[in-house]
Amino acid sequence: MNIQKHSRKPSHPVRKFFAVVVPLILLFVAVQYAVLSVIAVRKHLKALYELEDVQLLSVGHDVDSTYFKLYKEKIWLETRFQISKTDSISLSVDLKDSLLQLELKGVVLKSVKIQEFRYDPFFKYLNTGAYYHYFGVQAVGESALSTIEKEPLKIKKAPKDTIEFANQTHIADSVKAEAVHWLLKLDNGIVVKIEGSDADSKSDWWMGQRFWWQQDFAGLKKDMEQTLAFKVPEYVPQIGMVISEADAKAIYRALPVHPLVCIRY
Repeated sequence: MNIQKHSRKPSHPVRKFFAVVVPLILLFVAVQYAVLSVIAVRKHLKALYELEDVQLLSVGHDVDSTYFKLYKEKIWLETRFQISKTDSISLSVDLKDSLLQLELKGVVLKSVKIQEFRYDPFFKYLNTGAYYHYFGVQAVGESALSTIEKEPLKIKKAPKDTIEFANQTHIADSVKAEAVHWLLKLDNGIVVKIEGSDADSKSDWWMGQRFWWQQDFAGLKKDMEQTLAFKVPEYVPQIGMVISEADAKAIYRALPVHPLVCIRY
């Protein structure tokens, strides 16, 4: 009776490398990214507190909550008053009352209820001076990105005569169902994100999610480049809101290219 013995071949060193070393490298990079992200927020906050205007207006971290509430209200009214002197349509972001408003010379043109909103925990650590730095002066929109066109144009060729007009196929205009998502980058460093959402919406859900994934991927790519170079990534404060698709579209197209924006929370 012949008994065959099978010897186990030694594993290839390349396989062993990928099986052991690569996961360790990825784990190290992930931990490094998490640590540097926390450092980025603290670094941003530290740099903010070192600004001259912030130091002059700061009255301490442990201010009375009632005082801080009144202070925010005062700044909100003063900022809106500043904007009311301009001849341009502005955007008021009132997170306290969950309202998003289009205004012109102090007159509310359109008021929208904010369904949901979120803002970075970073804002919770602002003292009076830091709060004024961000929200005490009207912000200006520097650039915007959106899933829809700012000024859609529909070109139609006019018929030469009544006979050509009668022979044409006439289709009633209809509203195109499209995902409405946009973001606005302000000159004070804050990014405002608007997401249009309706329960019975017929828009392309995948298109909307792809828009946000593209923004997240672009930010992650930039941060990872800094992380791999052992540099602290840049921190960008963000505020996100969810409103109806129709309102999101109307507000985006009504705003000028560089709108004035005031915010309170």
